[in-house]
Amino acid sequence: MHRLGKSVLWLAVGGCVVLAAVQSRHLARARQAGMPEAYAGYTADPPPALNFVMAGLGAFRGIVSEVLWFRADRLQEESRFLELVQLSDWLTMLDPHASEAWVYNAWNLAYNISVMMIRPEDRLRWVKNGIALLRDDGLRLNPKDARLYRELAWMYMNKIGSDLDEASGTYQKALADAMAPCLEADGRVKVSAEAREKLKAFRMDPDRMAALEKRFGPLDWRLAESHAVYWGESGVAYASGHEALMCRRVVYQSLVLLVLHSKTFPKERKLALLPAVTAYLDETAKAFPSRNITGIFMRFLAQAAAMSHEAGDDAFAEACHARFLKLLPPTMEKPTLEDLYRDAERMRAGKM
Repeated sequence: MHRLGKSVLWLAVGGCVVLAAVQSRHLARARQAGMPEAYAGYTADPPPALNFVMAGLGAFRGIVSEVLWFRADRLQEESRFLELVQLSDWLTMLDPHASEAWVYNAWNLAYNISVMMIRPEDRLRWVKNGIALLRDDGLRLNPKDARLYRELAWMYMNKIGSDLDEASGTYQKALADAMAPCLEADGRVKVSAEAREKLKAFRMDPDRMAALEKRFGPLDWRLAESHAVYWGESGVAYASGHEALMCRRVVYQSLVLLVLHSKTFPKERKLALLPAVTAYLDETAKAFPSRNITGIFMRFLAQAAAMSHEAGDDAFAEACHARFLKLLPPTMEKPTLEDLYRDAERMRAGKM
């Protein structure tokens, strides 16, 4: 009876292993079907350590991953962010195609751990580590995962470009200094062999940067918002459904920040970007109609009309007014161009 019991136990273990293997393959196929853009054309070679872990754990990878995620959630609740670093690294090794693991780890580094540091230069190191994790590792293993591009763009726009962090000035200066050898004096990209080689450290292509300058206007690559445009547009190329809107959103938000709120972007360059930014918002509003996006577009049109009028370009101001009127519901009263100017002034003053 004792031998029979042991045999039954081993058979049960063997059955669990087989079922786990089948389930693992099923989950992998489901993820691939749900995110074809992340798997199509996948050619990156996993590192040796990753191959070792995947081969060693075999069918138990999914089980171990679930246990680690539960542990990660507990550490997150307890604000034990430093302990999360190694755990999150294991999660990315167990499932290198899971966007959640890469994003979770990168945000922990750039947002949670960085603010625990006192010195700005220490904060900068952790922010750079978070960005490098997405850019150099996550996207190398998932070159068509739109979400990773979008999250990377958001880090540039929100963590580096905004003033939410008291060390943001350090982040912005470090980015400008690092990019300077690759750029012209006005911040536009140098399309040269030397610049191409130096930009490899940022995993950026000077031809694509030049194409974005041609499309939108004179971007300044010393500014974080321009980097957000680069990575957001990279994600648009692979995105579908709601993710396509999310990628486009980080692009137009970055462009709007450059045009309306940047303190370092020259006024003449803001005006040069106006037509392309207006066209991009128009495309987005038509492709993803909603009250929210329409409202954002209308507020931008009012600001663009006022900026153009102040610069002496009344033709573009009138074009913005005409597009504004088309977006209004038929039952609403039609504002005049002067009304738009007044609305724009109130928006600048923070009164609406």
